[in-house]
Amino acid sequence: MNMTDLSYIHLSVVEFRYFDLRTLQEAQAVAEQAKLDLTDLNSSVQSLYLSQDMGDHEVRLVELDSSMVKHLEAGNSLMVRGDKADMAVVCTDDSTFELKSTQTTNSLLLLPDCRAPEQLVGGDGCLLHKEVYCISHLYLELKQCRPKLKKLQTLLQENVFTGPEYESDEKHTGKKYTTTDLLSLIQASEKELLQELRKLHAVHYDGYWRLVDFDYMGNVLQYIMDTVDCQSWSYDQIPTDKLLSMEDNVYPRVVLQHCLDCYGDRKTMELDGGSEEVHVLSEDKVCRYFAEYLLKGVGKFNLAEFLQTWKESVPVGMTTDLQQLEGVALIDKKSHPQVISHFPVTGLPEDAPDRFNRLFRTREKWTLEDITPYIRDLCERKQTVGSLLTKFARASTLPDGTKVYNSRVPIK
Repeated sequence: MNMTDLSYIHLSVVEFRYFDLRTLQEAQAVAEQAKLDLTDLNSSVQSLYLSQDMGDHEVRLVELDSSMVKHLEAGNSLMVRGDKADMAVVCTDDSTFELKSTQTTNSLLLLPDCRAPEQLVGGDGCLLHKEVYCISHLYLELKQCRPKLKKLQTLLQENVFTGPEYESDEKHTGKKYTTTDLLSLIQASEKELLQELRKLHAVHYDGYWRLVDFDYMGNVLQYIMDTVDCQSWSYDQIPTDKLLSMEDNVYPRVVLQHCLDCYGDRKTMELDGGSEEVHVLSEDKVCRYFAEYLLKGVGKFNLAEFLQTWKESVPVGMTTDLQQLEGVALIDKKSHPQVISHFPVTGLPEDAPDRFNRLFRTREKWTLEDITPYIRDLCERKQTVGSLLTKFARASTLPDGTKVYNSRVPIK
């Protein structure tokens, strides 16, 4: 209910009382003393009086829009999530909302069975006694926001999956998390949580969500490509079930399936004998993996040498392109020779001011093309990259006509 909907109460309220209940005639007399025209009032009057058991500190009022009201009326629930150090958020099945306290100068009254104006029209008129159980000048409002997911990666790094043969190793005794565990710890809806898990290439193994070791995932990917070559299949039409069902597979079925989903796309092929599910390896995703493999841990890499090495490392028939490295690597065009370095967006702060501070600390001036992959995920609903830059950056033009952005505030 929108708080402005409560404004109708003042037409029906004559006086707050504690114990002695006023008659209709007394209420009308008070209205006349207040110089109110009785013809402007509804025939029935609601007389409010304060309960002896006021619970002002036991009740919190929440303002909901129509879509949220329908969500609750349909029998769905809202979950409040956050640790003691977090600002609380409210989650539906697919969205996250900030929960903020708002103060109003109006007195907000909570009472059961309060009637709307249209319910008081007609009849001979009567006096309805209504007991007020709470008076508040605060209410909570919900504003849709981005889920707070940075903590997820930190939790999953406690026990990274490097293969079933190492599960009992002393390096793999860290805590593992189920979906229920993560929902209790991460400020996000279930849909947003699962989307982020897919983005992180986390695998659901033996009931737990696990980050997969980068090198291990590369070995699985290489095994799949070697198998495709050995079976004379096409990267554009890998028969999923045949690959997963091979008796001599050296990796668990769930891991092979996971790798196919991470670096390929599912597709149904119509055949003479029916349909068959296949996977199409994504050229961009596979090339991106090999680029990260070359860049991780080496600092800066001569750009020309990197491009040649990268080209030679990818499977035959796949073409490398620098656009495949958006949000993964940065090219320093001012250095001689030009260099490239690993700079993944997943390693940046989640909070917008901290993100921009980190970006401008890394590079003083950014072009729109370079900075967009690193701030696109910060956009709230209906927000654009341009509006984000207007808020956190200042635009200028270089002598060669290139438009660049630098920080609006001093860099920390």
